[in-house]
Amino acid sequence: MHARPRVSVVVPVRDDPRLSACLDALARQSYPGELIEVVVADNGDDPAVREVVAARPGVRYVAEPAGGSYTARNAAVLVSTGEVLAFTDSDCLPEEGWLEHAVRALTKGADIVAGRVAVYARDASRPHPVEAYELVHAFPQETYVARSGASVTANMCTTRAAFDAAGPFRSELYSGADVEWAQRANRLGLRTVYCADAVVHHPARDSYSALRTKLRRVIAGRHERDVLDGHDAPAPWPALRSLVPPLGAVRRARAAQQLVGPRARAAFLVGEVYHRYVAAWVTTELAVRDRLRRRRGAGAGAGSR
Repeated sequence: MHARPRVSVVVPVRDDPRLSACLDALARQSYPGELIEVVVADNGDDPAVREVVAARPGVRYVAEPAGGSYTARNAAVLVSTGEVLAFTDSDCLPEEGWLEHAVRALTKGADIVAGRVAVYARDASRPHPVEAYELVHAFPQETYVARSGASVTANMCTTRAAFDAAGPFRSELYSGADVEWAQRANRLGLRTVYCADAVVHHPARDSYSALRTKLRRVIAGRHERDVLDGHDAPAPWPALRSLVPPLGAVRRARAAQQLVGPRARAAFLVGEVYHRYVAAWVTTELAVRDRLRRRRGAGAGAGSR
């Protein structure tokens, strides 16, 4: 790979007004602008998205209304021209040195670079409990890499050669296809490294409903991936430990540098409890629905014989 490869930045968007700020941040990259191509893959139906892209010369637009964000990313990759593929999201704000640091890690021999995702709240001293929870727990890229070589597409860079070798994101998955892709690439011998200097800022979710939506998507996505992989076991019930109060939250609240002051630490404790029990409830809902679906399927099969 060249010391200064051409980079295609892929940004999926679905009716998100924050796209404009993301594109502004990409325009401020320290990496040479003539070597950066930005491809916005529109997964929604808001005409304002196209207007935002049209106002920025050099930013490419791809309409991909079918499927989810991974379908959109695949569509953007197909029309991109860079030797390096960089992924971020429309609600993210990459730091000026994001691409510079990520590309340097790739030229030193990495196949995939998982950068740091710095989560921020609207007011760090007075966060919503969900914001406080996410300040501490959301997007632990370094842990993902250490445990399984995984990465999330809020901040991931790879070579085109690596992407072509591993294949596209599984478009049938609406959650977790980025982690699945990185793990698939690792099984081929491709290497993921964590780069703390390649930083993207990501807003924390800031409401109970936003966290419930995320949990339903993520928990259902895990089961969906198992089914697609041929594991036809029923969706699991919540683990017994998930019903136990998160007593360790007090220790985590004291140790977390992201929590500024006692109000933020108190909000975090509420967020931990809420996350623990809503996750258990969502897991139970999925397990019940899956068993009812299987029962109806079995009944229909018996009736047709």
